[in-house]
Amino acid sequence: MKIRKFLCRGAIVCLTVCASTVILTAQSRRKIDFSKLVVVGDSLAAGVENDSLADFQQIHGFAKVIARHVHTRLTLPLVPYPGAPNTLELVSAQFPPVIKQVPGKLIFPRLNPFDKVTDLAVPLQTVADALNRKPDNTLNSTDETQLATDIVLGYPCPILFPCQARSQVEQAVALHPTAIIVDIGNNDILGAITSGQPGSSLSSPQALQAFLNSFGTSYATLLNTLATTHATLIVANLPDVTETPFFIPVSALAQEADVPLDELDMALGTGPTDFVTLKALPVVEAILTNAKTGPLPAACSSSGAPCVVTAAEAAVVRQVTIQMNAIIQAQTAVHGALLVDVFSLFDRLHANGYTIRGTTLTTDFLGGLFSLDGIHPTNTGYAILANEFIKDINAAFDTHFNKANIAAIARFDPLVLQDPSCRRWWRRR
Repeated sequence: MKIRKFLCRGAIVCLTVCASTVILTAQSRRKIDFSKLVVVGDSLAAGVENDSLADFQQIHGFAKVIARHVHTRLTLPLVPYPGAPNTLELVSAQFPPVIKQVPGKLIFPRLNPFDKVTDLAVPLQTVADALNRKPDNTLNSTDETQLATDIVLGYPCPILFPCQARSQVEQAVALHPTAIIVDIGNNDILGAITSGQPGSSLSSPQALQAFLNSFGTSYATLLNTLATTHATLIVANLPDVTETPFFIPVSALAQEADVPLDELDMALGTGPTDFVTLKALPVVEAILTNAKTGPLPAACSSSGAPCVVTAAEAAVVRQVTIQMNAIIQAQTAVHGALLVDVFSLFDRLHANGYTIRGTTLTTDFLGGLFSLDGIHPTNTGYAILANEFIKDINAAFDTHFNKANIAAIARFDPLVLQDPSCRRWWRRR
């Protein structure tokens, strides 16, 4: 009898302890509420494609794909055709590719001027911009970043009624979100390399430290502010922008032009491991056909985008990106945020491509993963990025959201070219 009572007590104790353990485990498991999803970011989070914010492209951005698959609403600032700026179209895929803006003029900045936008991502904004830049209610600024800010955050205030101008982060807080996707910082590093100044602005120890200190302070302020909403933070780190097809290895040009690499370097004034930018290709062709004399000029666009990025400059950019990502990782840890490793995803895609039904899409120009501007993904590339987020969300929060069907998306993606010969000469390897 005593033994039986002892066993019963032991069983009761065990049941109590086990039940308590189950309850504690359930309580400690991270949960996420997507009922009020807000997005803070730059052009990637905005769904820019072919260098344009345009409704028929925005709907394929990774944030919108995520929202569909986690069954929540995400309101985009839908910009009508031809987009802002006018979207690009491919006229010819042969070297040099002929890419031009579609004709037309943007008459109305937004298709949905009365909707409360929840994808607040503004193309061209830096982290500091997201904190501080507000719409100026003009919609006619010559500053492209300000114009994008007006379209996303300001419209329809200048047209219909006065309203409070808020920065991207201020507007995110005002929306009282339950979950926030944060993907910003790309323009902080991209601006240095596309302005042709990575050597002068980042290579010296003093300049680099000042850059990282400024970025770290701004990023900490950004996450600290967003954390006041008590929303779950899902944060992306930064990819290595030199792995995008905007930067084309000189060796690839030499191989396809059937010109010895040393002769091409002499004509263009490049080194064998340097990169020629996408903007430089018409000038490259002119030099190769003797229509112009080399070497390549310093800038190949009115915005000052460089013709050449040296191997040393590309190495600096990658190293700085790694240091910026360390800052992002540290800040996400402070707030218990979910960190999505976009840097490693882009590395894998750059090294291995993405195989769909026996066809491998690549990060080369016209390789199927990046659009005509060489920086922003295609519909397919965005879906792959969205799936990386969904994978990590499922793992972190024990959810079971379905991923996007990449094969189905690629099948109807106008930039996943069906003729492999169109992609042949752009090989990096």
